[in-house]
Amino acid sequence: MGNSGDITPVMLYRVNHGNLDFASGRQPKVAVLLCGINNLGVSQSAGGREQWHLGINCPPADISNGIRAIAQVFRRRLPGTRLIMMATLPVSDDDKRAKCRQASAINAALVRNDNEVAYVDLQDKFMLPDGSLNKQLFTDGTHLTPEGYRVWAKGIEPLVLKFMEAPPLKPEKIMLIGDSITEGADSNGSYRRYLDGMLRRDGHLIDFVGSRRKHSDDKAEPDNYEYDVDHEGHWGKGSAWMAENMQRFLTRNVPDVAVIHLGTEDILSSNAAAESLTDGILQNIGKLVDALRAKNGNVKIVFSTIIPVKGKESVVSLLNLKISRYVQSNSTLPCPVVIANQHEGFDVSRDLAADGAHPNAAGAGKMARVFADAIHNLLSNAERKTQ
Repeated sequence: MGNSGDITPVMLYRVNHGNLDFASGRQPKVAVLLCGINNLGVSQSAGGREQWHLGINCPPADISNGIRAIAQVFRRRLPGTRLIMMATLPVSDDDKRAKCRQASAINAALVRNDNEVAYVDLQDKFMLPDGSLNKQLFTDGTHLTPEGYRVWAKGIEPLVLKFMEAPPLKPEKIMLIGDSITEGADSNGSYRRYLDGMLRRDGHLIDFVGSRRKHSDDKAEPDNYEYDVDHEGHWGKGSAWMAENMQRFLTRNVPDVAVIHLGTEDILSSNAAAESLTDGILQNIGKLVDALRAKNGNVKIVFSTIIPVKGKESVVSLLNLKISRYVQSNSTLPCPVVIANQHEGFDVSRDLAADGAHPNAAGAGKMARVFADAIHNLLSNAERKTQ
């Protein structure tokens, strides 16, 4: 997917806007990522119509961070694809070459699972014994000759073959189900952003699945791409609507683990008596659980008490009591149900947004930690190292 002149921010945009959208079953087994050198010189693209100001003074850390961000998008958008992350190749300019080495040293020090992301540094294969660039491998001090490409190919061939022959990666599919609390108004206000990183740092190979990718009633693009954005959170939709549509959501995405935080929209939009309202929510959630179990007889479920809602304290408490009882009576050996107590320890004055119903960034982070703790023991391979 090489594109002449691309700097890392442009590549980051491309991989988030179509370049990695493969048809089902057509995702690559292996990807090779080499980028960063253009950050040290290219200042315009698209025939001069697009301008930027990176140039020769771009810090090596910025180059490294850009490459790492692109690698993270590959792992999240293509969780079954193994990635070969290349150190930037050397160039004839001494100053640029030194910065390439600095950027590569930063990336080489990253902690990662080598069965998923392998780091390959071929810089020395393009240098002469005296430390100068082997000009026979370059056309202009930056781009490779056919012989230079053969050196590159030979350098990664054993790893490509190893990855092609390896058993397929099998990330555990997690569906985050709920209303606007799950979808979030933006990246900071959704626990999904923080949960992704926590689970990966805990050592899990995961894939968030769902029919939606955006925020704020599916209108706002995520403004942070360091997490898997797929989800099944539906702004403004109550438990009855979710139960009615769950089978449709499961047509394309069947989770190994379902995480449910549901009931806030019902409480915000209804004036019904607390007893009948909460009974109705539990009945709808039961239908939703039935749909999940019908599609996957071994699905694991994390059932959450809901976070506080200002002015609705009594009905929230009643619903959470019934949720706790539901979990105790509906967990089975093939389909365990565990509880994530989101209400306990959630500070209304510090963790809620101004609307009194949705979490702010602090609240979203707190929710993510509670969910991560609940999910952790339901997943396998907890000792894996992560990128």
